[in-house]
Amino acid sequence: MSFSIPEGQLYDLKLIHEIAHGNTDFVKKMVRLFIDTMPPALAEMRQHLNDSNWKELGAVAHKIKPSIDTMGIELLREDIRTIERYAKESSNIDELPALMDKLEGVLQKVMVDLNVEL
Repeated sequence: MSFSIPEGQLYDLKLIHEIAHGNTDFVKKMVRLFIDTMPPALAEMRQHLNDSNWKELGAVAHKIKPSIDTMGIELLREDIRTIERYAKESSNIDELPALMDKLEGVLQKVMVDLNVEL
């Protein structure tokens, strides 16, 4: 399965703005935290995938799921849950590499776009 990353904005900071109650410094801090924590998490997930360490892959997917939801990345809402479920159940393992590629591709674009917005 080949996935091409759609054009346009892939995230929606509406929820973060609601939580921030107009505090732009808080919004920037949350965005920066996302940008700083996502690359190591993705690298860890890739390593677990390569090592067929399904339990740990599922655990990291579970850990980053709230960040994806909070950042309003609807394109990955179901995919991160699917990765978590497949990994924890050790099922549909053959689908995990494509899901991981999509996750990494979309999050890389989101991080680039967020850096521009900051």
